[in-house]
Amino acid sequence: MRQAVLVGLASLIVVVVAACGEAEPEGPPVFDAYPAMEIDQRRSYSVIFTTSVGRLTFQLLPQEAPLAVNSFIFLANEGYYDGVAFHRVVPGVLAESGDATGTGTGNPGYTFEVEPTQRPYERGGIAMVNDGTPNSNGSRFFFILGDFAGSAEAPHEYTVFGHLKPDHAPSQATLDKIEAAQDEVIIQSLKATEGCLPSGGPFQCS
Repeated sequence: MRQAVLVGLASLIVVVVAACGEAEPEGPPVFDAYPAMEIDQRRSYSVIFTTSVGRLTFQLLPQEAPLAVNSFIFLANEGYYDGVAFHRVVPGVLAESGDATGTGTGNPGYTFEVEPTQRPYERGGIAMVNDGTPNSNGSRFFFILGDFAGSAEAPHEYTVFGHLKPDHAPSQATLDKIEAAQDEVIIQSLKATEGCLPSGGPFQCS
């Protein structure tokens, strides 16, 4: 009997040691600090979301919100948003995503200044999520699904850093699908594109 117990205990120890030796599952990437400023405010920038219900193209606003645009492009290029869900959708108000932990409270390991918005909260805008305190922008963002300026849903300033590509029917249709979705919508990929420098007027490639 005693020998059987010892054999069982030895087996348990082997299992525990083996488990301890296994690599921990990888979580979302975490960055030590806000990234270096890489964008050029004279350029135009866009991001293309490929989601489980379709694609959307947003034009970003580097002159109005350079910190938000720079961080968003950095995280997009790092693949931070790939596979992330819209964890909160309030029809007519907002669709929130950008939390790689799926908890609705995660960030990429850094936060940064909340830049005052320079335009109204209108359907098709994209804005950063913050907790109402300075320097609390992170990775989370939301699509604006209606005009809610002054609403109780917007008790403090959110940095609007882009808007849906104007008159782009496929993007509008995908936004409608996200708003109406009964199942969780996933960001499959997010690609940032950079435009050309202006040269005496219209954007021309340098």
